[in-house]
Amino acid sequence: MSEHEQDPPDIALPYEGVRVLELAEGISGPYAGRWLAALGADVIKIERTTGDPSRAFGPWPDDLPDDETSGLFLYLNGDKRSITLNLETSDGREILRELAASAEIVIESFEPGYLAERGLGYDELSNDHPALVMLSITPFGQSGPNANLPATELTLYASCGQMWITGHPDRSPLKNGGSQPSYQAGLNAFSALAGAYYGAVMHDQGSYIDLSVQETYAAMAEAFHNRAAQLGIETQRSGNNLNALWGVYELSDGYGGICALPRNYPAFANAVGLPELQEERFSDPGQRLINNDELMALMFGWFIGQTRQGLMELGIEHRVPFGYVATFEDLANSEHLHSRDFFAQHDDDRAGSLTYPGRLWLSSGHDWKMGRAPLLGEHNMEIIHGELGYEREDLVRLRELDAI
Repeated sequence: MSEHEQDPPDIALPYEGVRVLELAEGISGPYAGRWLAALGADVIKIERTTGDPSRAFGPWPDDLPDDETSGLFLYLNGDKRSITLNLETSDGREILRELAASAEIVIESFEPGYLAERGLGYDELSNDHPALVMLSITPFGQSGPNANLPATELTLYASCGQMWITGHPDRSPLKNGGSQPSYQAGLNAFSALAGAYYGAVMHDQGSYIDLSVQETYAAMAEAFHNRAAQLGIETQRSGNNLNALWGVYELSDGYGGICALPRNYPAFANAVGLPELQEERFSDPGQRLINNDELMALMFGWFIGQTRQGLMELGIEHRVPFGYVATFEDLANSEHLHSRDFFAQHDDDRAGSLTYPGRLWLSSGHDWKMGRAPLLGEHNMEIIHGELGYEREDLVRLRELDAI
């Protein structure tokens, strides 16, 4: 048993015995591969000889950059095996073809046409392997006038419409925090692969999936697209407060807010306890809209006197949709999340003790496997020599030729 392998879990994992080739870099493709690996798939991460660029992104222990301890890479690549291939060499391409012949799923994120130009596209790889499922994940898809445009997280937020509806109405649009377009595209890829692989098992017929990050996140704009397409209404930014009873306010120890519908108003007014809230100018739904600015001013004054815990308790007591804005520290220390075993903990020889989200759901039928991420090229010998049958001398030659 290799160092990478673990004792088998008590419950069989859904993707045990399924081989996945991951030729994807960054976040989206590796995030999809992460969950396939966690459900038992043998995910072979094929990296360029210099490694996945995410290895160069932190955070790092003690803030000391190290390709093997990048927090982003370790989170995205647990339980995978890593080999290095240079697809600009004929030897590198041949090794990939041999691996693809034994794989059920391929995930890639190269520029449109890159693999096909090197004889490694879906048509070529599936020629003798009709049940193969292959997914390409790119910023704008494989076709269309923008297909070959590069993108950053900022341009993805901007191009999908999410920035237009984020921020204050009298100021410039804002980028949302984090890398949500990439992570959401990764979840879409995971879902698409699950469906396509099921179809391949049932009908012995694979498929090629063209997934656009822009389209993934644009589709999540909900009713805003409908307003523009069906009603001709251009949605405007509303900042943190859609109206006085739907927004975020500063508290004495952080931030909290309310998301109340008209039917919640009586309970809300009783919970807050301000006499003015019983007046018709606020209690009547029509007049409340006219006097929204005045009501919002009252709310700013009331919320600043509340604490996060007090606000939650008040909401529970009066059945009012109050809540507070959780920090990452709050999440890490959440009694609720820990009670549901949301976090996975792992001791990495180089990065130390790691804690991160360890599953997408709870299931009575399977568990999740969460081991460490591989070192760069850690499994070259195990896979190329041990599984493909190359001699040790071949590996020396391939390395000298910069093929691995």
